[in-house]
Amino acid sequence: MTLLRRIAGGVVFVVALITFLLCVTGTIGAWFAKATVDATSLAVIDTLTDYLDLTVQTIDTLDANVAGVEQKLEVLRSELPALRAERADRPAVQRVQRFVTDELQPALEQLTLRAQRLQDGLERFNQRLEQLGRLPLPKVPALPGALARLDEQIEAARAQAEEMRAAIETRDPVRLESAVEDTSQRLGQIRAVLEDVASRVTATRASLGDIRQALTFWSTVSTAAVSALLAIFAAGQISLAVHAWGWMRGQRQS
Repeated sequence: MTLLRRIAGGVVFVVALITFLLCVTGTIGAWFAKATVDATSLAVIDTLTDYLDLTVQTIDTLDANVAGVEQKLEVLRSELPALRAERADRPAVQRVQRFVTDELQPALEQLTLRAQRLQDGLERFNQRLEQLGRLPLPKVPALPGALARLDEQIEAARAQAEEMRAAIETRDPVRLESAVEDTSQRLGQIRAVLEDVASRVTATRASLGDIRQALTFWSTVSTAAVSALLAIFAAGQISLAVHAWGWMRGQRQS
C-alpha cells in the first residue's frame, strides 16, 4: 500500500510540475501574443489613418481647384456683355474663346485628375480596412459611395465647357450664359459631394482614434485576466506537487 502511494505521488508530482510549467509558459506566451497582436493592429490602424490624412489633403486640393474654376467662371461672366456687343471676328470673342480653351478647360481637366486620385486613395483605404475587419475589433464602415456622383458632376462640367466653345463659335451669348450657369451649379454640387466625403472621413478618423485607444487597454485587461487565471491554477499545481512530494516520501498528510 505504501509503495502504491509513493508511485501515485510520483505520478501526481510529475503531472503537477508539468502543468505548472505549462501555466508559466502560457502566461509568458499570452504577453508575447498580446505584443504581436497590438503591433499588427496598431500598424493597420496607423496605415488607415495615414490614408485618411492624405484623403483630407486631396479633398482640400480639390476644393481649391473648384474655387479656381469658379473664379474663371466669374471672369467669363464679365466678358459676356462684350461678347453680346461685338461680332464673331472681333477681339473680345477671340479673347473669350482663348480663355475657355487655355484656362477653363485645363482647370476642369485638373479637377478630373484630382478626383481620380481621391478615388484611388479611398479604394486603397477600403482594401486596408478589410484587413482590420479580420481582427476582433469594432467595425469601421467603408468610404463612401458618393464619389460616383463626383465623377458625374465633373464630367457634366467638362461637357458644358465644350458647349461654351460651341456657343462662342456661333456667337450665341444666351447659350454661353446658360452653359456658364449650368457649370456653376455643377461646381456647387461638386462642393456638396466633397463636404459629404470630408464629413465621413472625419467621422471615420475619429472612430479609428477611439479603436486605437481602446485596443491596448482591452488587450492588456484580457491578457492580465488570462494571466491571473493561469497564476491561480499554477498555485494549485504547486500545492498539489507539495502534497504529492509528501506521498512520495511516505509522509502522512493531516
